[in-house]
Amino acid sequence: MVSDSWQNRSTAPADEGENPQGRDQHSQARPLILLVDDDPAILEGVADLLFLNGYEVLTATDGREALAAMQGRLPDLVISDVMMRDMDGWAFFEAVRERPEWTLIPFIFLTARGQPPDVRRGHSLGADAYLTKPFDPQDLLVTVQSRLRRVREIRDATQVEVDAVKQQLLTIFSHELRTPLTYIYGYVNMLGEELGSSADDNTIEAMIAGAQRGAERLVKLVNDLMLMVQIDSGVVAMEVARRREWADLGELIQGVVETYTPQAESFNIEIEFEKPSGLMIPCVPTYVEDMVGRLVDNGIKFTKPKRGGYIRIRTAQEGDMAVVSVQDTGIGIAEDQLEAAFERFSQLNRKALEQQGIGIGLTIARSLARLHGGDVQAESVPGEGSTFYLTLPVEMIPLPAGEGGGLASSWDEGKFHFDTGE
Repeated sequence: MVSDSWQNRSTAPADEGENPQGRDQHSQARPLILLVDDDPAILEGVADLLFLNGYEVLTATDGREALAAMQGRLPDLVISDVMMRDMDGWAFFEAVRERPEWTLIPFIFLTARGQPPDVRRGHSLGADAYLTKPFDPQDLLVTVQSRLRRVREIRDATQVEVDAVKQQLLTIFSHELRTPLTYIYGYVNMLGEELGSSADDNTIEAMIAGAQRGAERLVKLVNDLMLMVQIDSGVVAMEVARRREWADLGELIQGVVETYTPQAESFNIEIEFEKPSGLMIPCVPTYVEDMVGRLVDNGIKFTKPKRGGYIRIRTAQEGDMAVVSVQDTGIGIAEDQLEAAFERFSQLNRKALEQQGIGIGLTIARSLARLHGGDVQAESVPGEGSTFYLTLPVEMIPLPAGEGGGLASSWDEGKFHFDTGE
């Protein structure tokens, strides 16, 4: 039967630094160790050793009893024999590791099975330590202390990262939510004050336009967050698998160009696109438009400070993949920050570049591409611009002679380079 007779005994606290993971480090709670062995003498002797050295001990005589005990109280560390009735140590270990919430609990095998194949099996399963009987009590205590300390260090480091992410999200969302709401609130209030006054139609239209800009920005933020959730939950993956259809890539890109041209022209940016003929891909068309649109929007966004430039879109086929390159003349990205640009909520030089959104545009584009069997990669030269490469599986319809714009492409060290004849 499961025994918790040790857990209510009073004892001196464990060595400094041995606070149980996930507990208040300033509390007096002692680390709880689950000890599993079907030999009563070993069970009592090891439990006494741990108890006298400041640990609370929970005992069980096989894997099934141990699992039942863990349902009631979660231990900070597990010590288990291998050869036990009903459920042996191997099966018990695998059952523990199947539970994601138990993954960080250190697991130590303490067994008479000391042959090299047994030791190797224990290590290959992922046990934190493998001690053999007979054992030196100090070896066991040192092993327990070091494993508890290591888990605490991991948890502390993780908490630091979590706190940093929380602060980053708080900063981003406070800005990205307040800005559009300020537009809406401010212009609507101004509009209300002007009602019944002598305000001309142009003034009223400008106020309505300002409120609309704020509303559109807020709607885009909500839509992006919802799409990110749908990607994470697997909804988009199922949709891509079920809704793919053959679509003309050139037509899809042409629609994106027409959508973004007014925005680009307002910043004196020219979008160059030479539409291919007959480049068919199996896809969800709206998602391909979304991917290309995000890459174009990114180019416009980071070309703004230069008040001019171009975004050049090219397409080609490399083997069984279609390649769309989106080249801009923006500020560029340092090589050591290229991958970071695709990370969720990543923002590069936020203070200098306020209008970045919440930092999930490139994350979504890459996620959608990979769900289609493709990818998004980038190369960049700081101060000169960036080129993003969207790859997607393709079935190419042969082009009639003389068409295709003379576009050539080559693959070099994992990147696509386009010869535009310039």
